[in-house]
Amino acid sequence: MILSLGRTGSLPLYSDNIVLHFPEKAYDCYKSKYAVEGISIPNQKSLITYKSSLTFILNTLFILPFYIIVLLPKIVKNYNILYLPYFHLWNLPFILLFRLLGRDVVLTVHDGILHKGENGFFIQQYSNLNIRLSTKLIYLTNYVKDNVENTLKIFKSDIIVPHGLIKNTSLIPSSSKINRGKNILFIGRISPYKGVELLSEVIEDISDSIEKCIIAGKSNYELKIKDTEKLKIQDRYLSDVEVGELLNWADILVLPYLEATQSGVITLGINSELPMVCTNVGGFHEQLNEDECIWVEPNKKSLKNGLLYLIQNYAKRDFLIKQMQKKKSSLSWDTISLQIFKFLTNNE
Repeated sequence: MILSLGRTGSLPLYSDNIVLHFPEKAYDCYKSKYAVEGISIPNQKSLITYKSSLTFILNTLFILPFYIIVLLPKIVKNYNILYLPYFHLWNLPFILLFRLLGRDVVLTVHDGILHKGENGFFIQQYSNLNIRLSTKLIYLTNYVKDNVENTLKIFKSDIIVPHGLIKNTSLIPSSSKINRGKNILFIGRISPYKGVELLSEVIEDISDSIEKCIIAGKSNYELKIKDTEKLKIQDRYLSDVEVGELLNWADILVLPYLEATQSGVITLGINSELPMVCTNVGGFHEQLNEDECIWVEPNKKSLKNGLLYLIQNYAKRDFLIKQMQKKKSSLSWDTISLQIFKFLTNNE
């Protein structure tokens, strides 16, 4: 039994890409009826979840218990393993049920320790409980594993499996792009730890050296930065088509994070073969080697110098594009799904 109940963002896509490569008769995958984006996969079943704080309360009280009761006979008879590709607020009842039945619960831990501005104490404790009650864990980086073990003192049977490439059908091959422009892109959910304020300060300083910088993604706090002539903010959820269009538009992808575990945005950069400027934080070095991006420190001077260097150095851009082309082959979903499937079925 696979639960992927998220509605927005890259996590449902992460789950879909993994499950799509599992043997068809090996699973049933339960997804949110309200998922904004996603891939149609075999054995997919829809569950009504929630779309607001009010529907979360009502549906958690009434719809979720109904599903537990309705699915109980099937869970007892057919499902030996519960696979959770990411944390979700409705995971816990299913975790408890599978544990009461003496069955394995396998959870992928994306962050472990939540970032600054990520919903606070309650969500952290609730996430910790999900991790503690799971029987096996999948990590995307050693950085996250070390965080969980050293900070939370949780030790389980585990495996490290990197994030695969988030594909986008709207992408233009890099060979079709001139890549001599000066368009800078930040893309992804906007949280306090992602450094968009730092980026906006840098863009103000180098405005004469760029064409435009776009910060695109839905924020989870009140943004104080505003549009300027060279800086444009798109504070909303982005469709797959919009993401593809922005990646096609960009000449340089920037990740100015103040802290990080890993990032699905890096996989977007690899798949779209974009030169990247990344801060030297968290588990980024497990996703990119020393010569696969421009590494900077999470401060104004370093980020400014890194962006200016890449804006002006076309040979370096060409080199990084070639590095991304090589990198793509090592992050195929076929390989990643096989690793996870073997781990789920104890065939390591």
